This record gives sequence, C-alpha cells and structure tokens, in this order.
Amino acid sequence: MISYENATVSFFTVCYEGDWERILKENRLERIIRQCNYHFFEKGLIINNVKDRSLVERYAEEAVKKGIIDVYFFSEDYSDKILSEFSIKRSSFRLDFYDGYYYSIGPLTAVYNAKGKYLLYFTGDCLIETHSVPWISESIERMEADKQIFVASARGADTEPECNHHAIGEDESYIYTNGFSDQCFLVETRRLRDKIYNHYHYYTERYPIYGGDLFERRVNGYMCGNQLSRIVKKGAFYSHEKLLNEGLENIPAKPGLNKKIRRVAAKYSRKFRKAINRRIFGHSKKVDGNVRKWHI
Repeated sequence: MISYENATVSFFTVCYEGDWERILKENRLERIIRQCNYHFFEKGLIINNVKDRSLVERYAEEAVKKGIIDVYFFSEDYSDKILSEFSIKRSSFRLDFYDGYYYSIGPLTAVYNAKGKYLLYFTGDCLIETHSVPWISESIERMEADKQIFVASARGADTEPECNHHAIGEDESYIYTNGFSDQCFLVETRRLRDKIYNHYHYYTERYPIYGGDLFERRVNGYMCGNQLSRIVKKGAFYSHEKLLNEGLENIPAKPGLNKKIRRVAAKYSRKFRKAINRRIFGHSKKVDGNVRKWHI
C-alpha cells in the first residue's frame, strides 16, 4: 500500500459552454488550483459540451503552455468508453423527465483519465477560500487508515445541511456525514472506477430534481448502501458562486410552457416513486446498510 505521505493527487476541474470564458480567459483556473495550496501530481481540465471546440482548445493549450494545467480532455471524446467501462447506460441518466448526462460526464471523464492515486475534483464555480486550513494531506491520512471513509471535502454550500442537521459523527478536526457532492470531492481514484454507478438508496431522493440520475446521486447511492461516510474538514471552506460568461449573467430566466409542464410532471413523478419505494418496498432515509432489492 502507498503511504499517505507518498500518495499522488490528481486535480481536475471542469468548464462548459456557459462558463468556459470565465475559466480560461480570466485567471479563474489558476486561482482554483493555487488556492488548494497543494503540490499536485497532475492538474487537468475537463471541457464539456462546448459549441466552438477549436476556439476553446486554443485557450486550453495556452493554459498548458503557461503551466497552469498539464492536461485537458474533451468529455465527448471519452463518453462511449466511460459508459462501457463503468457499466452505465446512456438512457439511465434520465429521471423524472430530466437528463443528468451533461452534469455527470465531466466528473466521470476526470475519474477515467486521472493518473493519481487520489482525485480532487471541483466544479468550475467552486474554489477553496484563502483563509482555509490545509486539509488534503490529513484527509488522505484518514482515508488510508479507515476504508469506511469514502470521500473527503472542504466545507461548502452542499455540505451545510448535513453538517448542521444530519451529521453522523464529529471530532476535533472533522464532521462525518453520509453525503456526497460533485462540487468538491477527494476520493481514492480506484474506488470511483469500480462498478458503483447503478445503486439506489432512498436517501438520494434529496438531490435536485433537474439533475436527473446524475453522477453525485449515483455515488451517494453506493455510499449509503455500503454505509460509507464523508469527512468534512473543519476550518477548510470552499465558495460556490454563480459563474457565467459575460452577457449571460443578466439574462432573466423565462421558462416556457413546456418547461413549466415538465417541472410539474417531474415533481409528481418523484412523489410517486418515493411513495412506492417507501410504502411498498420498505425504503427509508436511514443509512443502515440494509439494501432493498426492489425499487422503482
């Protein structure tokens, strides 16, 4: 086993059509990496669902030349390989009339291509706050010592509900929870390459309905079914901000009739599924290690 002192860490973040200019034209990418305050084995960028591939690639190449990142990958180049390798059906991302594929293929591409023993992943709209305490090395030490700890994270918007109301344990350095978020995660890479993406747990019904059956929901279903935990470092914080290219930030959202109908249909689809799974198949939010065979 590689000791935690020698464990290599790959860093990846992601950009897409709506924010790639903020990530690559400004100093955002450099800031995300620098504020981690860690010497990474490799630094990479996932480029997801952009319209002008050649234009975005020119800026990605420039980031490589400047030494900001070492590698970049277009998720579209790896989609078929990833779905096959991880035994995921493309259609399975659709849930409650929403498609979680584009939310998921970014982190999955990072998992597929990372070379480090551990993978640290941030969405492009999140970054470690400058006043945070170091947390990566200590978190790796914890995960190496206790394999029931699946993931480590700094503290941010997606961790707050669990840290404040649903923590399962706490010590002087960490809060233990059952959650998982793609905004910020540090996981041993090989564990994310297992066949973990087709598990259901009732606790995952809390994820946003617009995300379909997305990556973070799938990982958390596996965690809950196997009683695996997340540790959230006290004193380490990440911010999550609205990050959109210039000209997109002030465009008001005006959902049309079709979107309104879909929202209502999705709401009742989820209610129906939860009722059936709870009342007929005996599912509950309790993370007790009892995996129910049947669900819808």
